[in-house]
Amino acid sequence: MNRSSSKETQILIRDFKTGYTIDQFFQLRSVDARKTRSGQDYLDLVLGDRTGTIVGKMWADAIRKWGKDFKAGDCLKVGGKVEVFKETLQVIAEHVRRADISELSDPTVLLRTSGLDPETLLDELRQYALKLEPVELGNLVATILENNSEALKECQAAKMIHHAYKGGLIEHVVTVTRKVDAIVSVEQKIDRNLAIAGAILHDIGKIVELNATGQGRTPEGRLVGHVIIGMDMVRDAALRQDVADSPWFRELQHIILSHHGETEFGAPVRPSTREALLVHFIDNLDSRLKIMEEALESTDSEGFTTYNKWLEGRVFAGFRSLAKEQPND
Repeated sequence: MNRSSSKETQILIRDFKTGYTIDQFFQLRSVDARKTRSGQDYLDLVLGDRTGTIVGKMWADAIRKWGKDFKAGDCLKVGGKVEVFKETLQVIAEHVRRADISELSDPTVLLRTSGLDPETLLDELRQYALKLEPVELGNLVATILENNSEALKECQAAKMIHHAYKGGLIEHVVTVTRKVDAIVSVEQKIDRNLAIAGAILHDIGKIVELNATGQGRTPEGRLVGHVIIGMDMVRDAALRQDVADSPWFRELQHIILSHHGETEFGAPVRPSTREALLVHFIDNLDSRLKIMEEALESTDSEGFTTYNKWLEGRVFAGFRSLAKEQPND
């Protein structure tokens, strides 16, 4: 059965069926310029809305007509057909243009949100802060949480790569903090209080770096970046509470400054303490697991995703997931 979409009838990706003819809006989650075996250019697209993602193909003829100057995060108007390739739905994009999200009667149709309650997540972070020692450290973390609570609950964790949806930042912060807490229970030489505080505050600068509408970075975010912004926020709060000269404060700053691990990835310094090393690796682990989770929303009949540039390969769902999808005899 064919079904057409228009500005007034935006079909959710989860409701797509083979044979549909579409002409509607998507958020471009990723784009890769590739070549066919015969050397023809084409674009590998990942198109998304609030219900999930679907692979799109833009072949050479469409590129010649509509160009290929698209980037992750763009709002696109895409016309084409939904087809099946290797038992997986994909969109053959016949015409594509960059659009403005204001063209949608309901822009939220493209914007994913966390499936978790942000107030509950914030309460969990408050409980972690209350138990930190010395009490001055706990008070610092709690004050920063309270002063930025609304932004924390709303902000996404990244422009595009992971947890890139409303409420994604606090979801990421909580899952990083839980993982750090689990590790310090078996690594006795790690200072739990510093590690937990660093986990909670490592990405605090993103509430300033990222545009509240979800459309890219703020000018300050582009020029300074969330690592330095976050360190400044924490330092300013520490100065107001007269704890900036405390012996633990320099190490807390170091966790924030080094959590990207390498200078090539935006860290002014590399991790030089156990706590900083732990937060760096857990931050990276949490983000990569989320990237994998989102990639696995669309797999072929063998359980593999398309190529994911962030993970530098294809992701496999695992035999247990495949077994669940098999019909009972």
